[in-house]
Amino acid sequence: MQMQELASRYDILKVIGHGGFSAVFKARSKEDPEHIVALKQLDFVLDNKDAKEYKDFKDEVEILKQLDHPNIVKIYNEYILDNKPSLEMEYVDGETLETIIQRDGYFSIEDTLDVIAQMAAALSYCHHYYVSGNMPQNRASDSVIINRNAIIHNDINPKNIIRAKNEDGSWRYVLIDFGLSFVDPDAVRHSKKEDGMAEYKAPEKWNGELVDTPSDIYSLGIVIYELLTGTVPFPVKDYKQASEMIALEEKHKSAPVPDLCTTRMEAVYEKEQERPGECDIPGWLELLVQRCLEKDPLKRFKTGRELSRFFYNGLDEKIAVPEKEPETSVIDIDPSAIKNTAAYLEVEPNILTEGQHYFIQKAYTTIGRWNDMPGAVAADFGIRTADRFISKNHCQIIRKRDPEGGYRYFLQDTAPSKNGTFLNTSKNSTRLSATTEAVLKEGDYFWIGNTKIIFHQPGEM
Repeated sequence: MQMQELASRYDILKVIGHGGFSAVFKARSKEDPEHIVALKQLDFVLDNKDAKEYKDFKDEVEILKQLDHPNIVKIYNEYILDNKPSLEMEYVDGETLETIIQRDGYFSIEDTLDVIAQMAAALSYCHHYYVSGNMPQNRASDSVIINRNAIIHNDINPKNIIRAKNEDGSWRYVLIDFGLSFVDPDAVRHSKKEDGMAEYKAPEKWNGELVDTPSDIYSLGIVIYELLTGTVPFPVKDYKQASEMIALEEKHKSAPVPDLCTTRMEAVYEKEQERPGECDIPGWLELLVQRCLEKDPLKRFKTGRELSRFFYNGLDEKIAVPEKEPETSVIDIDPSAIKNTAAYLEVEPNILTEGQHYFIQKAYTTIGRWNDMPGAVAADFGIRTADRFISKNHCQIIRKRDPEGGYRYFLQDTAPSKNGTFLNTSKNSTRLSATTEAVLKEGDYFWIGNTKIIFHQPGEM
């Protein structure tokens, strides 16, 4: 392969994207003006066409060129242009999932299922792809896919999935940019190439362990979670802050994933300003996402084929969905059946807020909006609500011993909360001051946001 100038071979029509390791252009072939391609140029300069890096690149592109699947971008050829390895591939005219999520907030269940079906098919094809015997097998720089007869994408994220419209009006989802897939298995542990986008990076990759097909499953699980909720489970504000990246690593490796249904319902409320009556995510789909996001790769779907099989079994209602365990801190039972030994709070349900009961067992109890984000400071009594006027630590109950050996209870708002706490009166009237400790007795109630909470004394109903 001779080294050529990019301008001698292509007319650049526009820049599609530029990342840390490459630039991608929409280009027109000068030899065939009807031939519009996406041209990816890697950001490292070759001294000559015999360089080891280029030989590795060529070997890997030879495998990519064999791929033929409707949900995988088609690879045409490789060149050295302006002394840089360059990849000519199919130009897919559409929008990335990232763009759609940023604009629309989240996907419908139907559209999410469409994405899963097509991406599971793409990964099934990749993860079980047979590398023909004439491919290089024994060089020290052999890639992961050559060694394993499996193609691992290694950078699945919403930027790398494009939605294009078919002639019949349906959507085609295309997995693009396999540039991070093909690297030396040892070098992958010592290179930023193995990272992909941090929010989608599997726990084993943070540990520098061997990348394998379940790593793709985890990344796709994060994408599915984001499609359903409009956010990733563990967001990042600033990649340059070392403390944030350390916290992100720990979350991926050990923190529970925020509840999928709760996060979706909050997203729906923020967009529609109306709280949905119930979560619209099928139980089997929740299980699918949970299994994709297992910390231990051995507990995930092993390949796209396993994921696809589970997916279609779910559609056919062949997946048994266990009932969810109730939250230990929230007691949703008939108050008349409670044998009162402690004071408790009763949340009066409304369109934004679930009805709940909470026993006061501590000297100091914080009350606020439910917050299950890993690392967040949660209130003792987390109220299940989409009411954004309720702070995550809104007000407090103090329990003090009285002379008779019992307890007295006081309401306070010492933070103070942004939107105030209102006792025994209509909401939005006089709010408690930061220095007030208001004594509570049976039947007293207070408002936080649009939610009414009633206080009950021990032994009183």
